[in-house]
Amino acid sequence: MSIITQAPVWLIIVCIVAGAAYAGALYFKDRFNRTYGTPLATLLGILRFACVTLLAIFLLKPLIRLVSYDVEKPVIVIAQDNSESIVVGKDSAFYRNEYAANLKALTEQFGDDYEIKTLSFGDLVSEGLDSLDYKEKLTDFSGLLNEIYTRYSGRNLGAIVIASDGLYNKGSNPVFAYKKLNVPVYTIALGDTTVYKDILISEVATNRLAYLGNKFPMEITIEGRKANTANAVLTVSKKGNVLHSSNITFHGDRYNTTVPLTFDATETGLQKYSVHLSSIEGEMTLANNHKDVFIDVLDSRQKVLILAYAPHPDINAMRDAIASNESYKVDVKLAKDFNGNVNEYSLVIFHQLPAAGSMGQSMITNALEQKIPALFVWGASTDYNAFNKMNLGYSLSGYMNNTTDISGNYVDEFSLFTLDEQAKNMFRTLPPLTVPFGDFTYSPGINAMVNQQVGQIKTRKPLISFNKINDTKIGLINGEGIWRWKLTAFQQYENHDAFNQLITKIVQYSSAKEDKSLFRVNGNNDFFENEQIVFDAELYNQSYEAITNKEISMRIVSEDGIEFNYVFSVSGNRYRLNAGQLPVGNYNYEATVNGEPTIPKERGEFSISPLQLEVVNTIADHRLMYQLAADNNGEMIYPSELSSLSEKIKNKKDIVSVSYENKQLNELINYRWILALLLLLLSAEWLLRKRAGTY
Repeated sequence: MSIITQAPVWLIIVCIVAGAAYAGALYFKDRFNRTYGTPLATLLGILRFACVTLLAIFLLKPLIRLVSYDVEKPVIVIAQDNSESIVVGKDSAFYRNEYAANLKALTEQFGDDYEIKTLSFGDLVSEGLDSLDYKEKLTDFSGLLNEIYTRYSGRNLGAIVIASDGLYNKGSNPVFAYKKLNVPVYTIALGDTTVYKDILISEVATNRLAYLGNKFPMEITIEGRKANTANAVLTVSKKGNVLHSSNITFHGDRYNTTVPLTFDATETGLQKYSVHLSSIEGEMTLANNHKDVFIDVLDSRQKVLILAYAPHPDINAMRDAIASNESYKVDVKLAKDFNGNVNEYSLVIFHQLPAAGSMGQSMITNALEQKIPALFVWGASTDYNAFNKMNLGYSLSGYMNNTTDISGNYVDEFSLFTLDEQAKNMFRTLPPLTVPFGDFTYSPGINAMVNQQVGQIKTRKPLISFNKINDTKIGLINGEGIWRWKLTAFQQYENHDAFNQLITKIVQYSSAKEDKSLFRVNGNNDFFENEQIVFDAELYNQSYEAITNKEISMRIVSEDGIEFNYVFSVSGNRYRLNAGQLPVGNYNYEATVNGEPTIPKERGEFSISPLQLEVVNTIADHRLMYQLAADNNGEMIYPSELSSLSEKIKNKKDIVSVSYENKQLNELINYRWILALLLLLLSAEWLLRKRAGTY
């Protein structure tokens, strides 16, 4: 601690002189006074000197500088792979017992000089190692990296220890990704690289959707390891009926073959197909000899037309997103070349139409007259005067061929349809759209899904919104450049799922026929076994106003007749149900508005497909674990060497505690004890003077 001031140091001498002069003038002349006497006068002078000197020094605005030091121990992150592949082989008992105890002992070997953080990972990342059960269906090294980066990137991260078999089936290759942390990565190579005798169904490729009366393909990929001359029977069955049976003969130590099949879609709804490969003697595991696939057979396929003024990257981005959903067939046409009939389509997307010279005007008029839903995308070629005359609830005046960049802000109150959290969060990082600059007005009845945001200012003007004109759904994206959204979303999530969901949800709402029922239940019809089963419900009164004062229950029945009963919870002006995770299989559900027998029940079905990625490949990839450690200044060890790992990390000279210096400046006058001291000095002087008979 030290005292500093911005004034020259020599002024402190002036303050001392001022204090001495004041005390001397007051008491020096009375040093031989009979009232005080020399000792008392001297004491009173000292008290007055100290008080005046302190007050004078305060005029210099002195500061107290406090310097403290914090020591942060190096953080060691130990991450354990908790996926199924770890215990598929013959060493499952070892990993559940002896290895688990050794791993716990490792965390204790570092002592008090290190801060140990433990994580388990698979599809998700969890804190601690007490809940290891090796039941995760996926392995995602990228998710582990993101979690470590989020938690510890600003800390004194010393080293990362990753215990895994090197088999991953989600996210990107971890070898180079971990370099951004710039810390040593040590790996514990688990699993067995020995190739054991095994035959398996490595993949069943088929469409998730098929259409009634059509044929659909199914390709079954079969692998054999050290199964030379072995024979097995491949069967495909549905509801206990064998649809296909064939003999498979394996050749050599490594054998791979694909069996192409074709089946007829004869029933609508979710259809379960069981693919089974009979076992052979000496197989390591039978878990990968069976797969169930679910196919949703629909009556028809909706058609969407993208009608454009000219080629544009936005068109390809939207087309690919719509085509990712097999329920839709997408046609892309230029307005000058289109001579078809818009009546064939469930939705028409008009990209930068109408354009100059009345291009596309007649097609738009025809679609609106036929009450075909329309989605408009504005751009530099749009003829805004012609658009304004159509009275669709939007208008742009004063446009002088100028544009501006506008970002999007998702509207939480939007209720026409729902996006998952990943798709909503996507808008925080999306680049702006190029929006025409002018006086943009819109009718008060529009539903905005995304509002315009200029810098950090969130406006009420819509960027993506929906309207109804004469019971015809109208949508507007009033800017171009949505193709950049696709690229940014992929950069953020390493897939196109969030962007595709945004576009397909817009198309799904716009093309859907108006449902006038008072009670609706919405949800996916296919899930994987590691996903949450989520449904939304809407309830309306006779005036078609959303209400939430009734109780809605749902009964879910498995194909084995097991019942699960739930009650929806209120979420805004809707209802929501999260049924958690259910076993693999086919399910039917029935939703009921309790106490309202006149409202029809909602019925449907869904399937839960198995995730068997962790049991397909049972050969550990120690090469990846070695490269991950070597490229990140670490070292790979085996479980038998676990006790030596702490010493290897302790011997790293750059993994040390870090001392942080904290400096703090405070004004001396702010300390209360200073005021107390001044009061004490003045009070003592006053009491002594009064005791002496003066004031």
